[in-house]
Amino acid sequence: MKRSLIILMIFCVNYNLNGQEYSYSKNHQLSYKDSVNLISFGIDINSNQYNNLELRHLLFVDKRRKINNIIGSIFRIGGYIYGGIGLLFLATTPAQNSGMGQGIAILVGASFFSVGAIGYGISVPFKTASKKRAFEKEFILQKLKKDSYN
Repeated sequence: MKRSLIILMIFCVNYNLNGQEYSYSKNHQLSYKDSVNLISFGIDINSNQYNNLELRHLLFVDKRRKINNIIGSIFRIGGYIYGGIGLLFLATTPAQNSGMGQGIAILVGASFFSVGAIGYGISVPFKTASKKRAFEKEFILQKLKKDSYN
């Protein structure tokens, strides 16, 4: 009896402690940084009434575009650097007098060149995704501007 009373008390205390309360409507507010970013896109959020969820989606797409562009650029620059070092090693192989030196120079040069090619190959999907997100951002901007004029 005492155990069931304690369990009943625990349920009564925890009755109103829900982590997700859906009884009120959520108002999605934009931060100052988000509003500045939207103004840089040419959207005046003060004069027109926009759906805040669509504006947040626009900001999310632009953020993904920037991140993909940065990651793609990092891999592409790394690919250029490693490929260039590999080509330098391969270009200096005729200057080596011994057969062992030439073999090592060719091996190291080919290794650096292949790592550079792989790095460049990794950058291509990131750059493609960045271009896709840029197109998606422009499409959303045109849709929002079209809806605001109607």
